Amino acid sequence: MALTPKLTALFAAGVLAAFAAGAASAAGMPSKINGPHAKLPCSTCHKNEMTAPPKETCLSCHGSYDKLAERTAKLTPNPHFSHRGEEDCTNCHSLHGKSRLECNDCHSFNLNFKW
Repeated sequence: MALTPKLTALFAAGVLAAFAAGAASAAGMPSKINGPHAKLPCSTCHKNEMTAPPKETCLSCHGSYDKLAERTAKLTPNPHFSHRGEEDCTNCHSLHGKSRLECNDCHSFNLNFKW
């Protein structure tokens, strides 16, 4: 069964679109931003490259690690008061994907909070 020129063109366009989406993803192009950061321009967090920002970039808006620990003091355990010290924010938080609790790499905490 031969494809008509219209179906061939449609198929080719679909393959190209899928390839382009995959290439953008592989190149580190971000997907949509989650949560309250969604309205910020990319340059707020990404200075020169589209890589995860350093902890200092996050803290420049969110305050010191001590202030973050105060804001999450009612959580048990407090993820910002860790025996591992001041971890990189992106170890748990992701603006472009699903965030995770790094503590659960070794522990089994059940923390339910917004991030």
